[in-house]
Amino acid sequence: MPPLSVPHLPVPARWARTLDDWPAQAPSQLAEGLDTARRSGRLDELRRADEQYPDFTASLRSALAGSARSVTLSFSESRWTLAVVSAVGALLGHVHHPVDPTLGGSVSEVPTGGADRYEQNWHTDSTPWVTPNRWTILGLLRADPALHEPATGVLPWDEVDASWPGAAEALDVLRDHDVAWRLRYPELAQLRAPVRGVVPRWFRPALDEVIDGGPPAVSLACRSLERAVDGATRWYEAVVAPSRVLVFDNYAALHRGPAIKEPSARTLLRFKAGGSPGRPVAESG
Repeated sequence: MPPLSVPHLPVPARWARTLDDWPAQAPSQLAEGLDTARRSGRLDELRRADEQYPDFTASLRSALAGSARSVTLSFSESRWTLAVVSAVGALLGHVHHPVDPTLGGSVSEVPTGGADRYEQNWHTDSTPWVTPNRWTILGLLRADPALHEPATGVLPWDEVDASWPGAAEALDVLRDHDVAWRLRYPELAQLRAPVRGVVPRWFRPALDEVIDGGPPAVSLACRSLERAVDGATRWYEAVVAPSRVLVFDNYAALHRGPAIKEPSARTLLRFKAGGSPGRPVAESG
């Protein structure tokens, strides 16, 4: 079965003046740039425009709640990429979480390609965070002319569960039993949470110990879910390109980067909204 297409929305033309005036920041300073936009009133301008003409925000949220759990956004000027990424993140959710020196923060650069990179396998973002980010927004920082529009895959959990033999019994286990998500970070306070709790978490390398030597019921359920994820035959694909970003619901879908074995110059900007590495969102201010 061929992959499905992610729905698409154009960024409103009425955003143009605000995006033109958005504070210019390096990718590593995107969160600080958003704070500058807030203090300068640029973010308020954007919100006021959307309150007066709410079709875009309503369409964005509708697309993210649809079967693909994702949407691509296009805009006319590639120089607006950082502004669009951070503005959409701010409109969707909380982006004030502090940077943790070990677990990172809202902004990261993601290279493409290389042998055995975990991004090429299905996963969810921020599994060792206290509150994983709700939304992930991907923009293109650097293209590689040798690559022709490589696609990012988005696999909704609904698609996994619908074709998963024995899902009901395994899900009961994976919702009720906590597993450790910070075994690779012994210097941090350990974090335990279920694989398929209210916020699903799936990062296969972090589950080695529970699969190989954990409680038998949890190990069997994880192996069953692994087979279901790896055996998925229906997923969505989106191209992150100049003037086009991808937004997806990290609580409702897994994702993976293109299967490119050689390191590439292509680099994505990843912006996470609605989470916190070290403290619950409600306590992050």
